[in-house]
Parts: sequence; structure tokens; C-alpha cells
Amino acid sequence: MIKNVHNQILENHFKRVIDSYHSCIELEENSYLFNEITSFASDVQLERDSIKFLYNDMRSENYVIEVCLKLLSKGANVGYYTLILNEENQELDDYLVFNEEE
Repeated sequence: MIKNVHNQILENHFKRVIDSYHSCIELEENSYLFNEITSFASDVQLERDSIKFLYNDMRSENYVIEVCLKLLSKGANVGYYTLILNEENQELDDYLVFNEEE
């Protein structure tokens, strides 16, 4: 039972980061990002990477949740997208990083 609850929480975090990624790339103000990566922009695949709970220090009760997706194109890792949430699951930040094209 507990494992099912944890799996559902993880699934919810990954669903949220995927939705956030799509919102990010659909913003008009971010369109310049895809001008730089036109060779693979149309076929980016999302792969679930990690969920981390990061505490400020060992005595702190405050933490952030970092949910990360790998961005793949033709099997190659082309970057990542990370969503940062606070302990109340409010979005604090996000970042989209593309690897340099070789």
C-alpha cells in the first residue's frame, strides 16, 4: 500500500514537470531557444530522469523538490529540463538546458 502511494506521488511529480516543460516551450518569449537547436527541435523525446529532495542542511525542515527530465533526440541526450518546487509543491523555478551541438 505504501509503495503504491509513493509511486502515485512520483507519477504526479513527473506529470507536473512534463506539463511544465510543454508550457515552457510554448511560450512566445522562449521561441528563440528552438531557433538555436533547429536540427532536433521537432523530435525531442522526454525521458524521466530523477526526483530529488534537497534540504538546506541536516537540521532544516525546509526543502525543495527538483524534478528532472532528459531531452533526447534520435537516442542522443540533447539536454534537460528541471522544475523546482517548494515543500508546498509551489513552483519556484525551472530551467531548460540544451547541450552544445557537435
